[in-house]
Amino acid sequence: MSQMRNLSKYFLSIFLGAILLFASVLSPSPAFADDFELSPAVSEVGETFSDKYCVAISDGSPADQAALVAGRQMISSLMRSGALKEVMAVPKEDMASFIAANIFETCGDNIGVSELELNTSILNLANQGPRQSQTKPFNPSSLINNSQNT
Repeated sequence: MSQMRNLSKYFLSIFLGAILLFASVLSPSPAFADDFELSPAVSEVGETFSDKYCVAISDGSPADQAALVAGRQMISSLMRSGALKEVMAVPKEDMASFIAANIFETCGDNIGVSELELNTSILNLANQGPRQSQTKPFNPSSLINNSQNT
C-alpha cells in the first residue's frame, strides 16, 4: 500500500511538471518593441505615435481617444517625412503590434487597457480607414479618418 501511494505521488508530480512545462512553452511571450524588425524610418514613426499617445493619456484622454489624438498630431509630419510608402508597406498586424508594444514600454501598463486590447484597438482603427487595393498594408491616415466618419 505504501509503494502504491509513493508511486501515485511520483506520477502525479511528473504529470504536474509536464503541465507546467507545456504551459510555459505554449503561453505567448509578451511582445517588446525591440522584437520587431522594421526599418529605422518605420520604427521612428511607430515610436513617435507611441510618444504622442502617451502624452495624450497623461493629458487625460481616454485610451480609445488617445490613438486618434496621436494620429492627428503625427499625420502631417509623416506626409512630409517621405516614410509614408515605407509605413504603408508594413502589414497592419505587424505595425499595430509594434505600436502597442512600444506604448506599453513607453507609458507603462497603467493606461487603462491591456496590450492585447490596445493592439486590437489600433488594428481596428487601421482597418476602418479608406479602402485600398491591398488590404494588408498599414494606412496611418485611417487613424484620423475614423474620427471623421463618426
